Amino acid sequence: MSEQFEMYDDPFKMLILLATLVCEKQGTELNYEQVPSFENDTFSIRHERFVYKKDGTEITWFEFLGRDIASTHDLTRSGYNKMFVDCMASLYQL
Repeated sequence: MSEQFEMYDDPFKMLILLATLVCEKQGTELNYEQVPSFENDTFSIRHERFVYKKDGTEITWFEFLGRDIASTHDLTRSGYNKMFVDCMASLYQL
């Protein structure tokens, strides 16, 4: 069996999914131009910036989520997926 877990072929789609889950938890809908602010021990997300606290990975975008996305770490697709799965688990305290 492979250790690789891939929810999406594009890891940055998982960032959009994570932002959507944060909105659902806050009782709002995702607005790509105004990403909700959220922070816990695993990650933080706010306007134009996501930070994965466990390794310092920062993902930024320009003006709206999905535009000109850049990351400070060049992770494998599997690495990004594991990071976002960890963030989603922390959101629901799993």
